[in-house]
Amino acid sequence: MGSIDIGVSERLEEAWDDVLGNQDGLFSLELRSGDVLASRDAHACHYPASTVKLAVLMALLRDRTAHVPAARGSVVVHDRFPSAVGGTFRLAQSGDQDDETWARLGTEVDLMELADRMVTVSSNIATDLIIERIGFSSVRRCLTDLGLASELRVDRLIGDDTAEAAGTTNTVTASALARLMTSIATGTDADSATALGLLARQTHRDMIPAGLPQDAWSASKGGWVPGVKHDVALVRPPAAPEYVLAVCTTADLPHAEGMELVARLSAVTWEEWVGWHAS
Repeated sequence: MGSIDIGVSERLEEAWDDVLGNQDGLFSLELRSGDVLASRDAHACHYPASTVKLAVLMALLRDRTAHVPAARGSVVVHDRFPSAVGGTFRLAQSGDQDDETWARLGTEVDLMELADRMVTVSSNIATDLIIERIGFSSVRRCLTDLGLASELRVDRLIGDDTAEAAGTTNTVTASALARLMTSIATGTDADSATALGLLARQTHRDMIPAGLPQDAWSASKGGWVPGVKHDVALVRPPAAPEYVLAVCTTADLPHAEGMELVARLSAVTWEEWVGWHAS
């Protein structure tokens, strides 16, 4: 990965502004290829939706490498979890994308199989099962070690609406997502290789991957709820250096329009980046 170039930075930021126009909302982007190459409100906080799953994945992998007992073995699939503000809550299957794991309620599933489902199909139940097993302290320790704790917070489980209503929530910035993905992309250990293998098999490809040429390689993790569309990806063009793009959007847009907006931001990033290296 290379160093900053003012020319390409200006081109990228202008291209993003052209796509966004005068739309209302908070739109945050960061492009990295080693260093930060271009950014737009990259340190603004957003509700993270499923992008927190990237942090949970790395915490689990790091704990496994450190031979932490809680990060190994299997767990019994269940749908009732402790709330961050006391008591318990029942996770709803209706908001999940992982009927396969829900069909295994009451049976044991290996943690790495749950990690696969958490990343490739963005499983909510798999995420909560992993966090419950390794603990919030493990996720926070991982983020602290990576210098991301101030911009990526995981303080409650997915579906813990009581905690959310009480003000206990999760947050993320585009910069934190870009830095987290960059740490994976530049890692030389088995954890990074495992993470990239899972992220490259991402089945939800309607945002950053959708803006790339059909045969372009990417490894990504997105998150979406009404009004929120985020994605972060490592992209490897065949004739230009690899890059990491993080896009966080909080805006009152219909679901399809929000997805398409992120895809267009991805497309112009590819065009400017590849074009710059071809010139």
